[in-house]
Amino acid sequence: MQERVKGKSPGLLHGVMYGLAVIFAYAGGAVVSAIGLMSAAHTIGLWLFESPIRGDFELVEFGIAIAGTMFLPYCQITRGHIVVDFFTQRASPSTVKLLDSFGAFVMAIVLLLIGWRTAIAVVSIYRSGETTTLRELPIWIAYALMTPGLLLSGFIALAQSMDLVRPVAPPAGSDAT
Repeated sequence: MQERVKGKSPGLLHGVMYGLAVIFAYAGGAVVSAIGLMSAAHTIGLWLFESPIRGDFELVEFGIAIAGTMFLPYCQITRGHIVVDFFTQRASPSTVKLLDSFGAFVMAIVLLLIGWRTAIAVVSIYRSGETTTLRELPIWIAYALMTPGLLLSGFIALAQSMDLVRPVAPPAGSDAT
């Protein structure tokens, strides 16, 4: 549930970014679920039929890298990253807000830089034709699927740094605060 801050409506940009972040998180969950099912099939196949899934660890590497970047936008928009507030516990709300905006700006720079470099890597790896060892899967595919999550996270952080996207309360029952 999106939280209203000081009576302000979250706005269209906020709604779009939040909606995309949720979709990405569900997609990341689907990828992790698929990896879990594949790992179970690998283990059962090895145990019962002595027929494992060839290159299963390559698929796990791809999937976890992709899923990890798909979870980042939701973590960013709900401010679910680890926060060390030891030094700001006694700071004024305006100081905390300024520091939060600065932190979001630094996060935006880092995420957008990593997203940009990952997109460049897609092209470079595609041109080189690099593949995984056992399954001979093109590595550029994993990089291409990682790029949207990194860039969306960066754009959310940038919008947060400019106060265009409001904090979102995490779902009830979650550990995020």
